[in-house]
Amino acid sequence: MLAALPVPSSAPEAPRGLLREQVYEQLRADIIACRIAPGSEIREGELALRFGTSKSPVRDALMHLQREGLVTPLPRLGYRVTAISLGDVEDMFHLRAALERACMERIVRHASDEQLQTLERFRQFTAGEWPGGFVAYNRAFHGSLAVLARNARMRDHLTDLIDQMERAVLVSVANVEKGDPQAVVREHCELIDALQARQGRKAEKLAERHIAAAGKRVSAAIARMVVTG
Repeated sequence: MLAALPVPSSAPEAPRGLLREQVYEQLRADIIACRIAPGSEIREGELALRFGTSKSPVRDALMHLQREGLVTPLPRLGYRVTAISLGDVEDMFHLRAALERACMERIVRHASDEQLQTLERFRQFTAGEWPGGFVAYNRAFHGSLAVLARNARMRDHLTDLIDQMERAVLVSVANVEKGDPQAVVREHCELIDALQARQGRKAEKLAERHIAAAGKRVSAAIARMVVTG
């Protein structure tokens, strides 16, 4: 059962729209970060107790999460957090490679020299400087690339995709935290060099290769989990 969050009894309930968003954002964050594990069953009543609210905003939030593919309804039982499948992981990495390659072309054409210089902070990774470790560093780097592409729709799609892929990374036994993060940092540096030199074709190839390599690592780990699970 999910633990209830302490809510002062004297606190007035927030407007429904705001409360629904708060419940949705917290549940989504918990699912993405695997604080609610893939395959877990969740029920409206337990969530209502946790958030100290009625079932209505919880139901709205769960319907939103269902549309995103993060939860699946269970007739008369509640919902289940969607499991991570090998096929879905491969599809996500394939789509992400295409989006990031498109980002490179736009960054070279539209980003200013000053904006490209903001990528300098990603040339090094030190665990203590990044709350959340390498996963947070990596997420910030790719999020910055999405912003520099200056295409709001592409940015939003890529950011959402990175969110959903984080679950696969976190449950993977090949999580980069257990490997050599500096190897990935070196790949980032190569990509930064190409972008700052306005070498669009090279940046596209590096981005595609970078995402493909990550996809192979995570897919291999998920496949091992399926075999041994």
